[in-house]
Amino acid sequence: MWGTVTAAVAVIGTGTAAGWGRHRLGRLVAEQTPERAWFHVHPPHHDLWGARESVVCDAQLLDCFAAGLRAELPVVVSAAPPKPDGPTQRSYAGLAALSRPSGRILVGVHPADAARVPFAAAGCGLLSRAVPGLPTGAREVHGEVAVEALPGWMVGTDASGEPVTVNLPPGATVLVCGAGAAEVVSTVAVTGRTVGSVASADVAVVASPGQWREAWHPQTCRVLVTENTAAAESDSIAVDLTVDLDTGHLRCGETMLPFRRLPLR
Repeated sequence: MWGTVTAAVAVIGTGTAAGWGRHRLGRLVAEQTPERAWFHVHPPHHDLWGARESVVCDAQLLDCFAAGLRAELPVVVSAAPPKPDGPTQRSYAGLAALSRPSGRILVGVHPADAARVPFAAAGCGLLSRAVPGLPTGAREVHGEVAVEALPGWMVGTDASGEPVTVNLPPGATVLVCGAGAAEVVSTVAVTGRTVGSVASADVAVVASPGQWREAWHPQTCRVLVTENTAAAESDSIAVDLTVDLDTGHLRCGETMLPFRRLPLR
């Protein structure tokens, strides 16, 4: 009997030790790494639709990155995607679960080198976006790792229930118009894109022609949001794609694609 009890205690102890080991591993990056500025890196989309191949982060790419940075090699970590914020984003996350990112790759550099990160990343065919800190559960990466493009932003479904997505590529202008346009655009962040009103984000959300002009940047997609479709289309803004929520159509030049908007809460 004592042998059985001893074995059981040993199993429990081993499980506890393993759990503590995993907990410690989750803290290693933060504890053993000096102060860093962290950036999410990802390959940019070139088209409004379609897949984008991943980029392999290997020794050659890191050497290229460090050369552009004029500094030592960055720390590379993998982290979970951003968590949805609020009921609308959570409902979007549930509807678009299959197209959400499974993770993201971050690089950490010394704060003094942070201003050169966008140029170093561009030299490697990547975009870089600053993140406020190292996410909980981040793990340092050793060896090669695939850096995936961000998933398309799901605006609705087609007649057969398949997702209708838009890539929001850098340099493009997307007009989202109709009732509830601002609510729909609030879900863009769930795809892992940084969203703001200036040119330092993956997506700059604007509400007027003046803001649209001020937000221009070759690495940023501008999303113009309005509930007045007619007014938006008469403002002489160069729109690459229109997401018309009232009529349920995507319009790109002469191409028109119907969709059903998502039942967001």
